[in-house]
Amino acid sequence: MTALPPNTLVEQQVELVRVVLELRPGMSRHLASKVLPHVGADARAAVEEVIALLDEETGIDSSLPSVLDHAIGATRQEITAGTYEEKVAIPPERLIGCSVAFDRHRRLTPEAEALQAALPRLEQLHQAARRAVDFAEAIRLSIRMIKAE
Repeated sequence: MTALPPNTLVEQQVELVRVVLELRPGMSRHLASKVLPHVGADARAAVEEVIALLDEETGIDSSLPSVLDHAIGATRQEITAGTYEEKVAIPPERLIGCSVAFDRHRRLTPEAEALQAALPRLEQLHQAARRAVDFAEAIRLSIRMIKAE
């Protein structure tokens, strides 16, 4: 049995970039249709910044992960703001030693539910972009260290 040779650093980097490039198409449209209609002014600015960056840049800008991270954080804040607790009475047949008790259930507004459903695609792009940028930086630092010797 023959083993395949390990991937070179360039091949590994190409694979990481390929993942990002697969996730990018349609992301601006996804954000514009699934996220923007449901966010407030602060989150809107963060999401619009991501859309602008995705529309302007065709490659992977080193700032992409941080811009995505900011938009994800703002979106999560909107989800938190759209979450409320509801007291639900526990049926009397399930109670022992008391006549009335309540349970708390977390509920989401329709806007928060829509944002929660839209968030995973944004998080996938963020993770892929972070891996690609971090790996490229590691290669850059390694080359700089080797040249310094």
